[in-house]
Amino acid sequence: MGKVKFLSESIVSRISAGEVVESPASVIKELIENSLDAEAENIIIEVHSGGKRLISVKDDGVGVEPDDIERIFKRHATSKIGSLDDLYNIKSLGFRGEALYSIGAVSDVLLQSKARGFDDGGREIHIRGGENIGIREISRTEGTTVEVRELFFNTPARKKFLRSDTTEFRRIINLVVPYTIAFYNKRFSLIHNGKIAFDYRPSSDIIDRFCEVAGIKKEYILIGIRELKEKDIVLQVFLGDINLQFPVKNRQYIFVNNRPVYSRSISYTVSHVYEDIFPRDVYPAFAIFIQLHPGDVDVNVHPTKREVKLKEEGFISSVLADLCKEVLSKEAKAKVGVVSYPERAEDAKEVVTTPSLSDVQTEQQLFDIKTGHLSTEKGLREKLKMAVYTGCYKNKYLFFDAGDALFVIDQHAAHERIRYELLKKQWESGRVEVQRLLTPLIVKINPEEMTVWKDGYEVLEELGFLTTRWDAHSIAIHGFPKGIKNPEIALRNILGEGKFTGCDKETIAKRACKGAVSAGERIREEEAVYIRNELLRCEIPFVCPHGRPTVVEFTETFFDRQFLR
Repeated sequence: MGKVKFLSESIVSRISAGEVVESPASVIKELIENSLDAEAENIIIEVHSGGKRLISVKDDGVGVEPDDIERIFKRHATSKIGSLDDLYNIKSLGFRGEALYSIGAVSDVLLQSKARGFDDGGREIHIRGGENIGIREISRTEGTTVEVRELFFNTPARKKFLRSDTTEFRRIINLVVPYTIAFYNKRFSLIHNGKIAFDYRPSSDIIDRFCEVAGIKKEYILIGIRELKEKDIVLQVFLGDINLQFPVKNRQYIFVNNRPVYSRSISYTVSHVYEDIFPRDVYPAFAIFIQLHPGDVDVNVHPTKREVKLKEEGFISSVLADLCKEVLSKEAKAKVGVVSYPERAEDAKEVVTTPSLSDVQTEQQLFDIKTGHLSTEKGLREKLKMAVYTGCYKNKYLFFDAGDALFVIDQHAAHERIRYELLKKQWESGRVEVQRLLTPLIVKINPEEMTVWKDGYEVLEELGFLTTRWDAHSIAIHGFPKGIKNPEIALRNILGEGKFTGCDKETIAKRACKGAVSAGERIREEEAVYIRNELLRCEIPFVCPHGRPTVVEFTETFFDRQFLR
């Protein structure tokens, strides 16, 4: 008797489900794609406990015909393709016929539907672990509702890899948001634990929806379009200008034939263009739409249909790069805002008492600065203190002449260190000086950031950031710690890098100080000298909070060697 065995249908179904259903977010992806393919105008998504307890997707689409209600839970059952040729002309979001089969194999599913044009009231089917529990007649309006409970109840190995409710819900938000942009003329509602996360009504303008979802101002969006008729390709780009800089890449969207996709090459192409105008460690906002013949894109790369292959990806990337450069160079607006030095202590209006820092690493441990280097550091401090400012390069590097050496200061990294130590000292002493605003600063944020803020606004208040919810898409800043130059950027940095309630205050301070002064901002001589003097007052002046050098010394010997002297 041989060793090779045929797997049972129950094992095969669970293995197949693992390729399609990875988390609550992947379940929602498949269900909303079905709703969009069914021509739904309104899609309501409701989840409990990050989707672990309940996932419900309700739409007003064409519905499921009575004779198909059971078939749709069979493997490879689909109404979207019928022949091999159809694989090369896919215009729908779904087509593999695996989604409902896979979801039903690892959860408890209740599907209700009434088909458009049918007089009967509708039908309901109950599937649990791949088994049909029963079908019954019901009364309901046209459309479909799918409820998924007990996800992975029969696959405990997969279930234990689910993250916290907050993390899973953030994944859901990140997955749903791109569809709300691509299908801007439809309504999308997302409800978590009975509370509305967002409710986007139909919009007549895709740019309005993009800005609403991303929490950005329309005036900072640059638009470009290029049509290549000979290749049946249309590229349309919505690019954030220099005023839209974020600490993470959570406002970057790519669509191919209106399908949200992940494309490493396209993302790299656009990001590379921005490298010439953006400082390091900040990222732009953009939405890229690529329309081409369905036969020139392969969406059958993976069961999730998230990754695609483009027939002429190299050519498209090249044209896209040229288009982005053209739009950013010809249409770019000036950066809003000014640099102000220094902040005065008397500007602080209120003191907030906070717990002291205790169980965090010391700076010496964090940056591995050993005692053997202290004498050298002391000498460098004295030399830099006496150095004379001579100018700057690219509005990024500040030059100080010390006679036998040239010091180059990275103004961005230096100012991060200055702000970081100022905040850290306030928090260690338990007294945070807060600058109150006469009128609140309104900051538009995206749904993911709103979720992070709701979980941690009390922590922010302890640290001197006085914030309240302004509306569904905005928060109001009423006060911020002295030492923060731009409270909006600081708050975006804290929220943009995800959950912070479990972080120590040192980590939050690093987030808040990131981007204190952007490289490329022009400063005057007195401002450059001020940065140098403040840097020398720091406990550790020669390394920024994130580990990069703030000062580099070039000796006369170094230059002699370069010129072969």
